[in-house]
Amino acid sequence: MNTPVSNESLPAGTRRWEQIASSLRADIASGHFPPGSRLPNEAQLAERFAVNRHTLRQAVQALVREGFVSVRQGSGTWVRELVLDYALQRRTRLSQNLAEAGERAERELLGHESAQPAGVWAQALKLPPHGRVELLHTRSRVRGRPISLSTAAYPSARFSGIAEVFAQERSVTATLQRFGVSDYTRLRSSISARLPTASEADALARALTQPLLVVQYTNVDPEGVPVEAATTLFAADAVQLQVEAGEGLA
Repeated sequence: MNTPVSNESLPAGTRRWEQIASSLRADIASGHFPPGSRLPNEAQLAERFAVNRHTLRQAVQALVREGFVSVRQGSGTWVRELVLDYALQRRTRLSQNLAEAGERAERELLGHESAQPAGVWAQALKLPPHGRVELLHTRSRVRGRPISLSTAAYPSARFSGIAEVFAQERSVTATLQRFGVSDYTRLRSSISARLPTASEADALARALTQPLLVVQYTNVDPEGVPVEAATTLFAADAVQLQVEAGEGLA
């Protein structure tokens, strides 16, 4: 039985091989074809999508270029393992870290809260007890697969409206630049590990038994004023944290 390719989220005029690549990409991101697994052979995929092998190969080559799969001569097409080296250093940038590894992150805003009591964020941001913060809840994906969840706090007096800007930029660095922060560096980081809650496991598409790496950190502007305090949860099966001596670990 042939499985049609859904075109609901694809622009008009999308070519057939692009439709097939989109369908296979979604299968990989959803875990239908998990990392380390082999895709069905050419004949099976050609039958599934009702196309010739040339069209199918165009789709597979697109996934190769994007880093989703690798083709092993005489063995087949395999979903690449997703294990990223993430460096915690003086200038820690998600996009830059991944670019150096040949990967690209997609960051989405899951929610935000405006002018909230600083609470647990007050000390890191050097705010008074009555201080207020803007909270951003984000998720990062690589090759369509969730790798991290973050909750970040920014002083409201300086960053009012930051959620709207981040929704446009999808980048912390670009967002802070819009608020006049030309550069920022890591003041401190602390690392721990724990199991996820049910909602965290669901958001990261992981089992409740798969551990998380928890990184709590503070970033400061060139004058040493805190601009961001955050907690990021990394899926431990996908990310290896690398730390060099003297790089601001608490």
